[in-house]
Amino acid sequence: METVSCPVTGCREFTPWTDAPDRFNLSAPPWKLVRAKDSGLVMLNPRPDATESNRHYPAESYDPFIARESCRSFRDKAYLLLSEALLGLKARIVMKGVEHETRPIRVLDVGCSTGRLLKRLNTSFGIPIANLCGLEPDHGAATAAKQSGLVNIDETDISASRFTGTFDRIVFWHSLEHLHNLEQTLGKADELLSDKGMLVIALPNIDSDDAIRYGRNWIALDAPRHLYHFTPETLGRLLGRYGFTVHELESFLPDALYNTWYSEKLACSVENRKFGMSGILRASTAAVRSIATGLDPRKSSGFICRALRTSG
Repeated sequence: METVSCPVTGCREFTPWTDAPDRFNLSAPPWKLVRAKDSGLVMLNPRPDATESNRHYPAESYDPFIARESCRSFRDKAYLLLSEALLGLKARIVMKGVEHETRPIRVLDVGCSTGRLLKRLNTSFGIPIANLCGLEPDHGAATAAKQSGLVNIDETDISASRFTGTFDRIVFWHSLEHLHNLEQTLGKADELLSDKGMLVIALPNIDSDDAIRYGRNWIALDAPRHLYHFTPETLGRLLGRYGFTVHELESFLPDALYNTWYSEKLACSVENRKFGMSGILRASTAAVRSIATGLDPRKSSGFICRALRTSG
């Protein structure tokens, strides 16, 4: 276990924010979340250190690690089917602004999991496999990515990666909140980003309607896997510290469906209630509200940030 300072300001003054259950181990003591006094960033503190974190990612039930070859349950198959339907949208988000480039671009996906987004960039946009690189510390997920035909997959973090040259897009799709050393991560991203390149960051939003509604049972708290909980404002402050400027924000409304459904299920489990039809109704009502308020990316359940170098 480790106790850390705020990555935005370096401050070590915090106020208690809430405690959050581990959704994979409800019998374990809850985890403490705090808010940094100066930056407002909510974070897990204390937290597992980098060597301890792997044991908190159960390969058999952690959604991003589910692969077609290994999924057996109806629930996992449904998850893969729905997430596959969203891959085209995600790929277009990553490619926004470069669709008309005549040269092949290079993309680095940090936390690429089983590599499905990278594969979609190849099939939908014709980016050569050699130009698609991924970083995935989980061995099982990285192996699945390699078996899918991706040849540039490193089982490490960005600061220790073997990749050279520059990238036109560096993607953190629901991965930045998992990373232990944000200073080294964003410093290395600055080194690897091309002159006209862009960071594409997707995150859950702790200021969203569903986050406020479900509180400690909001599924995107995901303690202890999620180390940081951003809003567009706190993300902007973090990026500014490491030489980036927010270029564009947009809502990612599909996150509202996932977050409300599984938050309601988690709340029922924690409170020993049946999910049933009443749970479905509550989750559906929460999803409608979250989508309606989430048209504003500052209140969306999930948001996309495109960032450029400050000097760019």
